[in-house]
Amino acid sequence: MRYLGLLILLPYIMGFTLADSTYSESEFGVGGGQYTYSDCSGAHKRNFIDGGVRATHKFAAPFRIGVTAGVFPSGDRTGILFYPDLAMDNGSLSLGTTGVRIGSLSSTFFEIKGLDEVPFSTGRGAFRIGMGLPFKETGSHVWLGANTVPYQNWGPAIGFECKLDDGEFLFLNGRYSEHNSVPEYGLSIGLRLRH
Repeated sequence: MRYLGLLILLPYIMGFTLADSTYSESEFGVGGGQYTYSDCSGAHKRNFIDGGVRATHKFAAPFRIGVTAGVFPSGDRTGILFYPDLAMDNGSLSLGTTGVRIGSLSSTFFEIKGLDEVPFSTGRGAFRIGMGLPFKETGSHVWLGANTVPYQNWGPAIGFECKLDDGEFLFLNGRYSEHNSVPEYGLSIGLRLRH
């Protein structure tokens, strides 16, 4: 735990200030879907909705800090989670508390990530693996991969991020799988603002 505080303060200790930053981002998303749970009587479906917000700051030095907060399905109740985003991120390689990304977000990239998209469950999934492919002419991109949690099985997932204006992006995400012949799916929509 003492190293976490040091990692958060490292950009300031090394002399980087907000004037050295490259950008900050805010993200808002809502979604809904269905997942499967099992008990002694078999597999059952459970419908849910989730939502979240995310704020990050990318420094010109290879650091990124932020937090993601969201509501997500937790059995018969709704859980609330705050999760830190602390990473070494030089633009083409990111390694941190939310996973690993190889490649720039503005080009083709591969990632293994968790708890960094909003909403947590119906975004690209609480845990995912996949790749992003850009449409350079429009500034948009598509993401293809698989995700899990709260879903019982890994399932194919797709995400599309459409550039609306400078620093404004609309995102749509979806996934589908089955567990014991019960569909597991999620759909989400949101907005990402870069300032």
